[in-house]
Amino acid sequence: MTGTVESSRPPAAAPGEARPRRARWLGWAGRVPRAARWCALVAFLNAAVWAAITPVFHVPDETSHVAYLQYFAETGKVPNLPNGDGISHEEALVMDQLRFNDTIGNTGELAPFTEVQQRGLDAVERQNPGRASGGGIIQTSSQPPLYYALGAVIYKLSPWQDLTDRVLLIRLLSALCAAATTLFVFMFLRELFTEPWTWTVGALAVAVQPMFGFMAGGVHPDNLFFTAGAALLFALARAFRRGLTPALGAGIGAALAVGYLSKLNFVALIPGALVALGLLVWRARAERGQALRGAAVALTTLAVAVAGYGALNKVVWDRSILGGGVETATNAAVDAGNPRPIGVREQLSYTWQLYLPRLPFMNDQFAYYPPYEVWFKGTVGRFGWLDTKWPNWVYRVALGIFIVLAVLAAAALWRRRQSLPARWPELVSYAVLLAGVMGSVGFLGIRFNHDTGVDFAQARYLFPFLAFYGAFCALAALGAGRRFGRPVGAAIVMLAMIQGLLGQLLVISRFYA
Repeated sequence: MTGTVESSRPPAAAPGEARPRRARWLGWAGRVPRAARWCALVAFLNAAVWAAITPVFHVPDETSHVAYLQYFAETGKVPNLPNGDGISHEEALVMDQLRFNDTIGNTGELAPFTEVQQRGLDAVERQNPGRASGGGIIQTSSQPPLYYALGAVIYKLSPWQDLTDRVLLIRLLSALCAAATTLFVFMFLRELFTEPWTWTVGALAVAVQPMFGFMAGGVHPDNLFFTAGAALLFALARAFRRGLTPALGAGIGAALAVGYLSKLNFVALIPGALVALGLLVWRARAERGQALRGAAVALTTLAVAVAGYGALNKVVWDRSILGGGVETATNAAVDAGNPRPIGVREQLSYTWQLYLPRLPFMNDQFAYYPPYEVWFKGTVGRFGWLDTKWPNWVYRVALGIFIVLAVLAAAALWRRRQSLPARWPELVSYAVLLAGVMGSVGFLGIRFNHDTGVDFAQARYLFPFLAFYGAFCALAALGAGRRFGRPVGAAIVMLAMIQGLLGQLLVISRFYA
């Protein structure tokens, strides 16, 4: 005797009948692995902890980003007034109460967190300070407004009116960006590796990465920039695995549009994305028509974002179409007169030495070794406005661990060497994406240094490629072999968690001990 079992799922839509929008959304969400959602949650909670322990304004450039966001929230305009105040009266008074200028860069000064401080902040708010009194040209004025617009919604809906409380609440927007970034990293790794456990290893290593968490604990558009970068890499990896379709083209275009509207630096990724789209169409062959439609959707989505942003700049905000034409941090620091021109040879030498050992025929551009001092140390951890650092022995221990992981990752690549040539279009695309960002940092960095005497590069400038960081950790685990791969993967995650926890304790001791 046989029986039937009723399914708990809703009945399928009849042929030709459109599925309800909610059902389609739930279907998409259901395709996201549960492990990916857990990794995203870990990233959000980790960033929320960083947001709680990092004093207000002590994430790099947070003062300027809060000023932009507050002015946008209060007026609906970008800060572009030639003779306006750089920050609002409220922010200036809050910074004074928090003794920000005494604390920044001075590791001997603690961040005040007493009842006396709170009474002072309350008194500032009772004065009804001018919240829309900013709007002057500052170093962030030329940036696109997407992150600030999202933060402005939180600013307006906040049940608290104090600026410090609003900043802490808006920091959770950055934490959500961290969760989305981690989710896209997981999905990127799922396209790269056939071993499911490696996806979790790489994503969790990113989720608890201390500098990533620290940045995600601040009001900073870089966090949306990181999300757009991870989303772009995932969409491209999926397209290289499964072919470029209009749906994937829409995803690639959406990532490009969000990135472009988040931070000007994202422009450096667009050439690599164009190369990737071209290679995807070229290799499609039998499905070239579909690939062409997918590329057209991606480019159209980006074009709409560029055109819409340009129209807002000209019609609403009275500035140039691309948002430029305003004073930047570099321009502000240039003394009267023309700066010394920079030749091609000097530019190439500077950019090379920023990432690689100096070649014998090159003039020394740095008094230190940037690959170690900027990129390695910066990734291991430099908190606050780069004034909170580990003791030197910690960086040396971290370097030893990194070398071991690099050897394991190289071993994994060697075992997979036969599959790499077939993936050359994808690898070339990633290389062009990375070279675009690295080249832009070198291009801007040498000019900033010549104009101000201050170094420009920071490790966070490469965080749009956090997916590669996760892939490195996954490869290192795979390099340990079938027998030891999972234990090594677990050890990598544990080391990452310990590093993140100790980073939080370092910040607590710096500002509150």
